[in-house]
Amino acid sequence: MNKTLCFFLLLLFARAGADCHLGAEEISQTNRLFAFRGDDQLYPLRLDVVRTHQTLEMFCTNRDVVHTTCQQNGRLKPPLPLSDCSNPPKSTVEVVSDESCPHTMYRVGYKLNDQQFLELYRSCYDAGNQTAHFVKHLVYPSTLNITRPEQAFTTDGVISSAGSASFQAKHIYSRFHELLGSHQTFVGSRRELVFDRGHLAPSADFGFEQYMRQTFKYINVVAQFRLINRSNWKTIENWIRKQLNIGFYPALQVCTGGLDVLQLPDSRGDLKAIYLGAKRSNPIPKWLFKIVSDGAGTHLAFLTYNNIHDIETLSPNCRQVSCPFSLQLIPNREAGLSFCCDPIDFIRRNVPHLAKVC
Repeated sequence: MNKTLCFFLLLLFARAGADCHLGAEEISQTNRLFAFRGDDQLYPLRLDVVRTHQTLEMFCTNRDVVHTTCQQNGRLKPPLPLSDCSNPPKSTVEVVSDESCPHTMYRVGYKLNDQQFLELYRSCYDAGNQTAHFVKHLVYPSTLNITRPEQAFTTDGVISSAGSASFQAKHIYSRFHELLGSHQTFVGSRRELVFDRGHLAPSADFGFEQYMRQTFKYINVVAQFRLINRSNWKTIENWIRKQLNIGFYPALQVCTGGLDVLQLPDSRGDLKAIYLGAKRSNPIPKWLFKIVSDGAGTHLAFLTYNNIHDIETLSPNCRQVSCPFSLQLIPNREAGLSFCCDPIDFIRRNVPHLAKVC
């Protein structure tokens, strides 16, 4: 079991009736980082609940830390909001050693000093080929319902400006003509938004606005058909969060990534692999996957076909199982044909390096 997830499970089960509930206004008006200690480590607070007698450490700098404790009356002392930090911590993207990643693993979070890093998620990314292979993060229950922030995507020194531009509609249109010929009909104009920069770790999984903003990074996106991203894929993301918020799971670990490269026919009918960038960089994935674990024996695996044009019979590379009854997916390609897989079989066939990770 993931050590961090195991610790959070113990924390959540220990909640008391008079816990302190954080409101969206309190959080948005406090310009410090929320963190707490446990298991000899420092963790970013990702819940909107602080259990009774739990102490939060609110960081401005490593030396400027304010402590607040949840009292038995359900109130924090000292109270929030607290907006006294003149230079709030900025997010950091740095390389970290991780055997599960055959490329480069980047962790995203806040570096307080050489020993303390508040990690939000990590991405296994091939910068040379501009390919996000998988992203791993934890999801917790939240009642904040914060609106998705307006936020530009950042390169974080990992990819070039040309790499980020390859996601733009005008570049995609030119690239499709280059790869498939001037008579291609998949992208109709330089302004048509056919593909989204699809989040792997979705912003809505992070509750606090300052954390949500850190998901708008190119190491956390793949090119995804816009219709699919906003239909079945979004339905799966929402379903996962709903299981947390209705109390089925206290916390979930999610691994999300892409598999293979999308192929589309050129003017002669020959299939061509679609790379949005030069020199076979920024591939459009053929498949998108999610592996979900509660750290206590429950595993789920979802697989979505990232192609709204293929009319051939589709056979996913996994042993299919029945999807949860409450997960209502639309069974057509425009929405993104989606399957539920036996997670052990899916990992063995497709991502064996994640067997002990996800």
